[in-house]
Amino acid sequence: MDNVTIGLALVAGLLSFISPCVLPLVPAYIGYMGGRLTHQVSRQQAAGAPPAISATMRLQMLMHGAAFVSGFTFVFVLIGLLTTALSSVAGQYVGAFTEILGRVGGIVIIFFGLQFMGLMPRLFRWLRSKDRAPILDSRLFSLCAAIAASALIYWALLGELVLTLPVIAALLLGMYMGGAFAQPARFWLALMDRLQGALYSDTRADIGGGREGLLGSAFMGMVFSAGWTPCIGPLLGTILTVAATAGATSGDITQGMLLLGAYSIGLGIPFLITAMLMDGARGLLRRLQRHMRLIELFSGCLMILIGLLVASGRLQSLSQTFSRGEFADFTFRVEECGLGIFEGDLHLQHLGDCLAGVLLPVAINQSASLHFTSEAQMRQLLFHAEAGEQIDVEARGLAGGELELAIALSAPDDTVLARANTADSRQVDDKLYPMLALELAQDGLYRLSLRAEGLTGDARIRVKVREALPIQAASNPPAQTNNLISDLSALVSEIGAIGLEEGKRAPAFSTTTLDGQQLSLADLRGKVTLLNFWGTWCGPCRREMPEFQRAYDEWTGRGFEILAIAYNDSEAAMSEFRDEFELSFPMALDETGAINDLYAIQTRPSSYLLGKDGVILARHFGVLTQAQLDDLLAAALADG
Repeated sequence: MDNVTIGLALVAGLLSFISPCVLPLVPAYIGYMGGRLTHQVSRQQAAGAPPAISATMRLQMLMHGAAFVSGFTFVFVLIGLLTTALSSVAGQYVGAFTEILGRVGGIVIIFFGLQFMGLMPRLFRWLRSKDRAPILDSRLFSLCAAIAASALIYWALLGELVLTLPVIAALLLGMYMGGAFAQPARFWLALMDRLQGALYSDTRADIGGGREGLLGSAFMGMVFSAGWTPCIGPLLGTILTVAATAGATSGDITQGMLLLGAYSIGLGIPFLITAMLMDGARGLLRRLQRHMRLIELFSGCLMILIGLLVASGRLQSLSQTFSRGEFADFTFRVEECGLGIFEGDLHLQHLGDCLAGVLLPVAINQSASLHFTSEAQMRQLLFHAEAGEQIDVEARGLAGGELELAIALSAPDDTVLARANTADSRQVDDKLYPMLALELAQDGLYRLSLRAEGLTGDARIRVKVREALPIQAASNPPAQTNNLISDLSALVSEIGAIGLEEGKRAPAFSTTTLDGQQLSLADLRGKVTLLNFWGTWCGPCRREMPEFQRAYDEWTGRGFEILAIAYNDSEAAMSEFRDEFELSFPMALDETGAINDLYAIQTRPSSYLLGKDGVILARHFGVLTQAQLDDLLAAALADG
């Protein structure tokens, strides 16, 4: 999917809303917006505002939703650009930036929760009472408050002294200049007056429909986006790669910004609709006026819980949990099926089978990994072909079983054009060709049906155009491929520079493989190396790993190596994964995440292709298809 348009990115974002990894964001968003709505209704009642629900109030709720989406979009686009197009400048610091934003934002969300519960005004009144005057007027109280605030700053800024010391120094200087140690009571009473004034201003905005509270909603969007791990479907992976390629080659990141912005807006549309629907609860809350205090307490507690999840990083962990296994596979199918219908490559009648995983839309020459079980013996591939094309069907991984195949033109009559069985196939190396030189008479969608006989496990099927030469027979590498440096000679002048852009030397590291072997990046010099960042919990990784093994078997004799680096994983899970897919290339566990941080990895799978001299030839985010990998290797190993 190389030609990504603004419309496609918008649709992909819209489809991503129903993906499992977005689920943790939805209750967090509803909790914040619901807490704000409850707080607003409660303050309106306290101020004696009329109960009517005006168009202004509806608009205000929509504006808060839009502010949330704007904050979300800003950080999502910023992180996407930093980790791809601008990775050599700031990519290594993205992880620290998002963690700091999450910790600081979590603290602010907890404060909002206390405010929504009505506890902050009560705390201020308690401190202002005459019995508490000696406490506020104590220098020891100011000193304890300064120590507590410094400790909180130290934790929020990850203990980085370069960041922590200036902030703590500014805090102490402000307290000193404000009289916290000379006239403590005056300082703390003035501080409480300013805080109450700010909260009162926000309350008046809630009642009158002002815009003062919109910055808070925008900040909440920024915080939630920093605590979220997106599901990397085929289109988002392509968008990130487009941003990386454009930034590395031309320095123009405009296209990447527009595509990421369109994706974020598409993802934000359902959040805006949710805000409009929640506004309908205003009348219900007024009818529950007798229980408003209980509702305030509940919404405030929910906000505090969300703040704790964000500050501790658990919201991101929940997002990663929903990015695993079947959840991730479903996410991948949602995007593939939705975009297939949007582009006309999939009919609406196929949507149910597509979402269920029975039918998979593929491109010509794209390999598909199909999983068969004793209960699921039927799979279908849907592809678009042009009139006059001759196609071959290639099958691999059929040990212990057979496949019956049938190709039909995907039309109302579903006329079968050809049938075959892998038992009668022509074999070349470990590949079976049950169909050869099948000529297609007209343009349109074709469906390849596959029924397993005695086969359980994964099989790999590829429908390819017969005119396409095998990669070994290509006399010259492609003149230009996606994500590939077209003129390698231009790299010579920068060969000593270390960075994450194409043309820079990859940062050095050492690790221990799953087999206990000590391995450094320097040990791989002299080989074209694919660094793949993955996880056993990553659904899209399951799709590309079989292709990596195929490429490893095919190209390793010409100087190709793969190092797959897992994170947030265990050696036991990795060993089980390796055995399941019969992988033989080196794999390593990045226990501390240091290598992932070194390469600014925020999404998985992500891949770096290094030349024999250790220079980065290409970067790719999302699933790396067989055709893309073969093109990259053909160019990189052309001199071998």
